[in-house]
Amino acid sequence: MSKIAANNLIGLSGLLLGVIITIIIYFINRHIGEKKRLFDERQQYVTTRSKAAAWNVTSIILLVAWAFIIVYDGISFSFFLMTGIWVAHNISLIITSIYFSGQN
Repeated sequence: MSKIAANNLIGLSGLLLGVIITIIIYFINRHIGEKKRLFDERQQYVTTRSKAAAWNVTSIILLVAWAFIIVYDGISFSFFLMTGIWVAHNISLIITSIYFSGQN
C-alpha cells in the first residue's frame, strides 16, 4: 500500500470515528433530554427556526465555494462535484417542502 493510500485511509477512519462519536453523543443527549423533559414545543420551534436559518447560510456558503472553484480551479471534477452537491441540496429542499406542505 502506498503512503498516499495509507494517509487517505487514516483520514477516512478519523472521519468515520468522528461520525460514530457524534451519533453516540446524540443518543446520550437525547436520552438525558427526554428524562428532563427538555424537548417541548418551544424547543422544537427554536430548533426548526435555527435549521431553516442554517439552510440559508449553507446555500450562501455553497454559492461562494462554487464561485471560488470556478475562478481558481476552472471546469474540472471539483466543479461538477460542487454542482452535484448544489443540485442535491436544492432537490432535498423541494422534496421536504412538498412533504411538510402535505402534512399541513
